[in-house]
Amino acid sequence: MIERVTGELGVVIYSMGIEGEFTDEQLAEELGVEINDVRRVLFALYEIGLASYRRKKDEDTGWMEYYWRINYEKEREVLRKELEKTRDKLSAKLQMEDETVYYICMNGCVKVKYEEAMEYGFACPKCGGMLEYLDSREAVARIREELEKIEDMLRMIS
Repeated sequence: MIERVTGELGVVIYSMGIEGEFTDEQLAEELGVEINDVRRVLFALYEIGLASYRRKKDEDTGWMEYYWRINYEKEREVLRKELEKTRDKLSAKLQMEDETVYYICMNGCVKVKYEEAMEYGFACPKCGGMLEYLDSREAVARIREELEKIEDMLRMIS
């Protein structure tokens, strides 16, 4: 999950097991990477609840300094929330795939509902190619498998 949200640098930073507060400047210097890359990761961790910060004005420069902390104690809660969010999106997608008949352009231009395909005369609105029925049974099966995996993970962390 960390890699999906923050990229490879985020995995490195999170895996460091940093205790206490630190600045983005300290971390960038220690890792030998650009400060903006560190800030991007820290704000991404903040967005999902795995990092927090406090601001303090530097009396000499007048600039705001950010003191960061990684919230390792929240990882189960954050993981649970992210899994639930993914489960909800997949459930909605499953319902759409299960209840809707789709047609697809054989050139890969569009995927449209049956009603739209009828409006277009079963011709692709982009390239003019034929729109053909899309059998979504395989996609539905894959979504169901993913939902099962997510439910298993949720049971494991609860």
